Amino acid sequence: MPHDLDQAITAILNRADHGDTVSIKAALNQIRQAAPDLVASNDEVTEAIAEAATALGLFVAFDERDLISV
Repeated sequence: MPHDLDQAITAILNRADHGDTVSIKAALNQIRQAAPDLVASNDEVTEAIAEAATALGLFVAFDERDLISV
């Protein structure tokens, strides 16, 4: 996982409490704003968010269908 992506995901997920649900759609939007030069695709970012969130004991809402693919 690229360092910028790792930092952006960590910053977002650290705001959640154990057992919370993380919205992929919201997390993707926040990551794209925090790291606008990030070249990873939405699928790659989604996978990284899901892996990190589940490792932290968070639930993941795969609600990104409204997003345009990058």
